[in-house]
Amino acid sequence: MASEHQRAFRILFVGLVCLGMGQSMLFSTLPPAARELGLTPFRISTIFAVSATLWVFVSPWWGRRSDVVGRRRIILTGLLGYGLSMALVATTITCGRTGLLPAALVYPCLIGSRSIFALLGSGTGPASQAYVADRTSHTERTAGVAFLNAAMGLGETMGPGFGSMLAVLGLGAPLYFAAVLAVASAGLLWRLLPEERGHAARAQTLRPRLRVLDLRVLPFLGIAAALQAVRATTTITLSLFFQDTLGLDAAATVRDAGIGFVVLAVAGLFTQLVVVQRLRPTARAMLRVGVPFMLVAFVALALGNAFATHLAALATLGVGLGLVRPGTSAGASLVVDAHEQGAVAGVMSGLAVIGNVFGPMLGTTLYEMTPRAPYILNAAIMTIALATVLASRRLRTLRA
Repeated sequence: MASEHQRAFRILFVGLVCLGMGQSMLFSTLPPAARELGLTPFRISTIFAVSATLWVFVSPWWGRRSDVVGRRRIILTGLLGYGLSMALVATTITCGRTGLLPAALVYPCLIGSRSIFALLGSGTGPASQAYVADRTSHTERTAGVAFLNAAMGLGETMGPGFGSMLAVLGLGAPLYFAAVLAVASAGLLWRLLPEERGHAARAQTLRPRLRVLDLRVLPFLGIAAALQAVRATTTITLSLFFQDTLGLDAAATVRDAGIGFVVLAVAGLFTQLVVVQRLRPTARAMLRVGVPFMLVAFVALALGNAFATHLAALATLGVGLGLVRPGTSAGASLVVDAHEQGAVAGVMSGLAVIGNVFGPMLGTTLYEMTPRAPYILNAAIMTIALATVLASRRLRTLRA
């Protein structure tokens, strides 16, 4: 990649790190805050479910829109929308705890505040990926996409630590901080991120719109949805899984599960920031290696009974996620034309979230039967994904 493009990607990297930090702070802060305000676990889950459902429909639209008006404008709109959403969530929590907001209005206000992120913030991801696609060759695409995915992963890893430090100032403080980060990131990108060229002319040319279930993209979309499902199921059940399979008390569970999450995150970041950047594997190679890694990890979790086995499985899972996530995005980018980059990024960002909605619902239901059931389910899902990788003609003929 040219030095000008590398500088642009580093600037975009900083913005996405801030976005990832805010997301992880929200996931660690909102559930306990909402419970304190009297919301049931089911109602708390619906706050995220409503936003995810909106995301499915809105993200593809933002992706297509970036093909017309430009990437930077959509990235900035998404960051500002995300900042607004976080500020409103924090204000709702703060006003609810102090009694300024009637208890009956807390729940709908939280849903509305979070939904703003889906309606506006869902454009940042696909526009960022399309920005990279505009500035990379086919051989550079996977490394560029992996670099951006690592930004979100790094932010998500850092977020809980910052959130716990800020929470002493109040449960709304981490979310206000995330809102400030989002606005600051938008300002940084507005001043320093180079604007792409050619969209004005592109908007004048009528081209067929990428279909949501375009056959070129369908194999990558299926694998991405599977990845989202197993990743979300693992995240939700992992702490309970450690406690039940290792016979831990609450304090030991927090300690050991925390170590497990760190191992998972570090393995994924190392894969994307070091392995992929140095070796520059093709998208096809990343999927053919990454999916088996994930399958082996879930089999090990389903069968293992020792802390060391669980950590080894999570490290293996992190490597697999670090390969499959950018592999699917880059692969989908490579099978469409230049004028469809925003559209395909939006479709991948939007529809893959379906796995994030239904996977955890099924996984947590199975967990009530036996703690190992979600990981057996995850292994079955990744077996289907592996069959898709090996059998898909589109993947076999994917250009390097």
